Amino acid sequence: MNDDPKTKHFLNRAAFGRAPGLKTPVNTPTWIKSASHNRPIDVIPAVGGPIPMPGQRTPRDAKARRGKFLDELTQLNTTWVSQMILPDTLWREKMTLFWHDHFACRVRSAFLSQQLNNTVRREALGSFGSLLTAVSKDPAMLQFLNNQQNKKNSPNENFAREVLELFTLGRGHYTEADIRNGARAFTGWAFNPTSGTFVFRPRVHDEGPKTFMGKTGHFSGDDILHLILEDRQTAQFITEKIWRYFVHEGPPDPDIAASLAKDFFRSGYDLHKLMTTVFSSSWFYEPRFVGNRIKSPVELLAGMLTQTGGRFEDPRAALFIQRALSQVLFQPPNVGGWPTGTAWIDSSSLTFRMTVPALIFKDLATEYVAKDDGDANNATNKAATRNLNCAVDWASLAQQFTKASTAETLAALEDHLLATPTTAANRKLVATQASRSTRDDEWMKQAFTAFMSLPEYQLN
Repeated sequence: MNDDPKTKHFLNRAAFGRAPGLKTPVNTPTWIKSASHNRPIDVIPAVGGPIPMPGQRTPRDAKARRGKFLDELTQLNTTWVSQMILPDTLWREKMTLFWHDHFACRVRSAFLSQQLNNTVRREALGSFGSLLTAVSKDPAMLQFLNNQQNKKNSPNENFAREVLELFTLGRGHYTEADIRNGARAFTGWAFNPTSGTFVFRPRVHDEGPKTFMGKTGHFSGDDILHLILEDRQTAQFITEKIWRYFVHEGPPDPDIAASLAKDFFRSGYDLHKLMTTVFSSSWFYEPRFVGNRIKSPVELLAGMLTQTGGRFEDPRAALFIQRALSQVLFQPPNVGGWPTGTAWIDSSSLTFRMTVPALIFKDLATEYVAKDDGDANNATNKAATRNLNCAVDWASLAQQFTKASTAETLAALEDHLLATPTTAANRKLVATQASRSTRDDEWMKQAFTAFMSLPEYQLN
């Protein structure tokens, strides 16, 4: 039996595709509840000494510290990839990945990166207000956006600017004066570099009156966040961001987006309610929104693992693929996060994307060398592996997907793997490649790999 089209589209967007053996159809609210388990990642031990701070002198043991950081960041990265595809965490992990890009952050402490990742994971499906506050007080974000240096006698506006521009309102919906006064309100927000915990330092906080978004008062940082949340533009901005990620990368339908934003604001920024509304709406399943969104590299990687039930023999293979495709978890290129849509695709990257299934499922060698990004603190510049083999139970998949005829079997695989049908020529190509094998498990491996190597597999 073919997958229910609505279930397939829902799982392509709410997760990373359909796992083998999942019953059809899926009840959206029930699935969301079952896949929302919060499992914090706890592989990096608590800070055992002062966290490296910008502008500090290079310590004598800098090389050893860097090596430790690279090893820890590699472990953190590969652990998250493995957790992303677990059935009971799928939905929360997909939302965590979304917020990981929205609240882009890159610091030189794997422990702080892990801590922020867990903060986002915990709040990912609750109130956006709680998420915003938690992230704004998170040590990794305070360090990344220089609020540790934001003091009343020498204000640093970086944190306040990004909170307004990237996290809440969007460019054009605030003034430079709002940034200046917002920065004054955030003075004193810092963290203990030994324990990695948030602290408020009243002696460096500017307690003077501040005018922010038309209101004047002796505002604190919490007051600023409250005023931002009182502005309906925040609900509109977040709704449109969610639309572009989960529905369609183009401009949102004005009427639908306005209705979603209105309900989102009235609900007190209830993210679970907003997402349930999106996935339960009839318009979400209209053909114009199906199979037209380019997968990010991490989504592509997680999708291949999810749809085959595969696991890498060497977890660092996931890191190699991320680096080769220019999206490394915990290493965004800048505070704006990663590119989206067609920015992921050029002739070189598309060619490599389409060879990845053969590399990992057929254990082929590759001469591809990812560019070093010039950052000595980037774990992926050093932690590479040539063992890309992904272990899959092909015999089990053969038992599940084999039908009465070869044509029916290929149709079942196409329906399982591709968001929209491919061409007759591509079907013939897949059939030809699979026919080279006589054993059922090997035939299934060839067919899966061939379908995943088609351009259509880059879309969900």
